[in-house]
Amino acid sequence: MLPVGIVLDTAALLAYAAGNIRVGEIVALLADRGETVVVPAACLATAYRDVESDGADLLDLLAGLEHVAVTPLTPEHCAVAGVWSRILGLDTAHAAIEAASNPVTPLMTEHRSLVTRFLPKTWPIVDV
Repeated sequence: MLPVGIVLDTAALLAYAAGNIRVGEIVALLADRGETVVVPAACLATAYRDVESDGADLLDLLAGLEHVAVTPLTPEHCAVAGVWSRILGLDTAHAAIEAASNPVTPLMTEHRSLVTRFLPKTWPIVDV
């Protein structure tokens, strides 16, 4: 896998599916830099659950991009994900774990105040 440039949580995926240009620009910029966009599977599944019907095609498109990696929730992550999900929900917990699993990887979320209860306050958070 190429170096990880950002992790997108459910809120970022829903923003992308709704046509948020900022999310699309970040995805394109990272492609140009040769960096991977990580999409946690729990976030993608939740986004499909919550997306407006016309946005599902954009989620399909994003998940299929060459520089996007849809990452599974692994057995090694389950204990932490279970505890963190009490506050963050399983999807955002998965995103925070993916960000923390890579060297200081930015996390795009709308839950900064919750995520920083688990990640250092100085962690690079990109607000949706």
